[in-house]
Amino acid sequence: MKLMTFASVLIVVFAGLPLAHAQRINCNHDPVCQAKRDGTSVDEARKKDQGLTSCLSAVGYTQADWRAYKVPAGPATKVRACLAKKGLPTN
Repeated sequence: MKLMTFASVLIVVFAGLPLAHAQRINCNHDPVCQAKRDGTSVDEARKKDQGLTSCLSAVGYTQADWRAYKVPAGPATKVRACLAKKGLPTN
C-alpha cells in the first residue's frame, strides 16, 4: 500500500515538472537573461529588446502591454511592420 502511494506521488510530481518549465521567464530587459532564455547572443537579445521597445513606444505602448495582449489590432499591425522593417521577428 505504501509503495503504491509513493509511486503515485512520484508520477504526479514528475508529470508536473514540464508544466513548471512551460511558463515564459520574464527577464525585465536584461539582455544576458534574454540570450540564455532564447538561446541567442547577448547582442541579438539587446537588438530585439531595443527594437521592440522603440516600435511599441512609437505607437504609445510598452512591452508589458504587448505581453498582456493589450495592444489593439491597428497599433499591433504597425508594431509588426516596424519590427519587420528592422529585420526582427514579428511574433
